[in-house]
Amino acid sequence: MVKNNANYFLKLLKYVVSFAFAFFILYFLFRNQDPIKLIEEIRKVDTKWVILSMIFGAWAYVSRGLRWIVLIDSLGYNSTKMNSITSVSVGYFTNLFIPRAGEISRCTALNRVEKIPVNKLFGTILIERVIDFAFLFGLILLTIVLKFPTIFKFYTTLKAQQITDTTESTNYAFYTGLLIGLIIAYFLIKRWIIKSKFYERILQFIDGLKEGFKSIKNMKSKSAFWTHTFSIWIMYFLMTYVCFFSMNETTHLRISDGLFLLVLGGIGMVIPTPGGIGSYHAIVMIGLAVLGVGFIDLNSQSADYNPALVFPTIVHVAQTLVAIIMGSISLLILFLTKKKKHVTS
Repeated sequence: MVKNNANYFLKLLKYVVSFAFAFFILYFLFRNQDPIKLIEEIRKVDTKWVILSMIFGAWAYVSRGLRWIVLIDSLGYNSTKMNSITSVSVGYFTNLFIPRAGEISRCTALNRVEKIPVNKLFGTILIERVIDFAFLFGLILLTIVLKFPTIFKFYTTLKAQQITDTTESTNYAFYTGLLIGLIIAYFLIKRWIIKSKFYERILQFIDGLKEGFKSIKNMKSKSAFWTHTFSIWIMYFLMTYVCFFSMNETTHLRISDGLFLLVLGGIGMVIPTPGGIGSYHAIVMIGLAVLGVGFIDLNSQSADYNPALVFPTIVHVAQTLVAIIMGSISLLILFLTKKKKHVTS
């Protein structure tokens, strides 16, 4: 009983820290922005491009679900396309509220309608993580090659700027230190939780994970797997790139700039905040400042509008809506599917 209470407390503490971290970043980013001006600028956004971005985001869910079927099939199990896609959507929906819980909810959702063992499903997700990390790493290297002159120029310009106001320097140091402190505290708590809670569960997952890793070798349709993998990343790129045309300040940006922000956004989403809240905004804002859009000097009290903050806000809200819409519909579909199977059995 005491152990269960301790685990519950640690889990609750992890979520509280994660949400606090996310909203602290948002406060730090938007504290000097004029909300009325921000709303006015957001209203100027061309929504047709945002809707197109949402369509590309939804298609990435579909491709991820179809790719998952290939891995599941290699394990000797079967899943319908609908159940796979809806389970993936439930995973994204869960991540909005509980960081890093999407993988578990995704496996659990499919298990309930297809009766495939959760540990084996989790093994296939680890395969997906490895493949997606390889793609992200490759894009990082490509982006460094393409944007190195721009990044270096920005760095030298930023380094040359001297902060002369003592108060601003103190505030900057304080918030930077607090931000670093929160990051360190989060990962220390996360490491503590992993050691105290999940260590005991590792052994029971080993067998399933081994079978999951074998799935790459046993894939019957490698071409379909790689087609859907490329489709996922192309959709990720397009859902960011098309939003360039929704704002006057970003219409001049090029394909290489879209790749740059895709990489930064991917890193921002990896940081364990609920649905990438705050972390995505911060890192994409910095990326846009590097590209000459907006600025990152948030200590200025006259900064009533920063287009580098509006853009990630638009993209993030659009994709959050995709997760909510797809996730809600998927939960309903899975519920009806499970109920139908229960009645027929």
